[in-house]
Amino acid sequence: MKKLIYPIFLCCLLISVSCTENEDPAMACGVSDPIENLPWLKQMAENASSGGLSEFAYIAKAKYKGKRVFYLGSCCPNCSWALILYDCEGKTLTNEIGFDDLEDNEVIWQTADNQCAFSE
Repeated sequence: MKKLIYPIFLCCLLISVSCTENEDPAMACGVSDPIENLPWLKQMAENASSGGLSEFAYIAKAKYKGKRVFYLGSCCPNCSWALILYDCEGKTLTNEIGFDDLEDNEVIWQTADNQCAFSE
C-alpha cells in the first residue's frame, strides 16, 4: 500500500504544478492589445489624446504584487500627477503605491506627437 501512495502523491503534485497559469508576456489581462480590447482602457486613451497637454500623456502596464495593472502617466515638466493604478477590470487600486512597488513597467500607448523620452 505504501508503494502506491508515493506515485499517487507524485502525480497529484505534478498535476497541480502544471496547472498554474503563467501570463504570456505578449498578453495583458488575457488580450494581446489591451488598448483596443479593454473598453475602459481604450476610453482612457481617447480621453488622454483629446485633452490638454496630450503630448505628455502615455499609458503603461506593469505588475503590482504579481497582478497586471495599468496607469495613465504624464511627463509634463511643469505638472504634477498622482500614480493611480487600475486592474484588468478598470477598478482603481486604493493602496498608496509608488513606482518602486511596480515591476515590468512598459509603455503601451502614447500620442503621435508625444514629447516623453522613454529609456529602453
